[in-house]
Amino acid sequence: MYVILENPKRMTENEMRKEFVNKWVYIVDCDFEIGVPMETGVPMVLADSPWEGREDGIYRKLDEEYGRTMYLSFLSNELNVFGISEVAANV
Repeated sequence: MYVILENPKRMTENEMRKEFVNKWVYIVDCDFEIGVPMETGVPMVLADSPWEGREDGIYRKLDEEYGRTMYLSFLSNELNVFGISEVAANV
């Protein structure tokens, strides 16, 4: 299941990590440079698995509206390495 946050606030990655335990987070209006970690962003979509709601077109709509988007996975069954999620085997 996914949820689009109402009245989201700008947060750091550490703040998101603490608030969105075991969630996949789609972030808009990100402050980052290529090769440099994100400083802050606005979490917009929370999901129980990666890309939930894709069939509804939510991510395409957010990309068009905000431009600088990314995602972070705080799911317990995934590793997030340099912004790339990988399913962890037997973790």
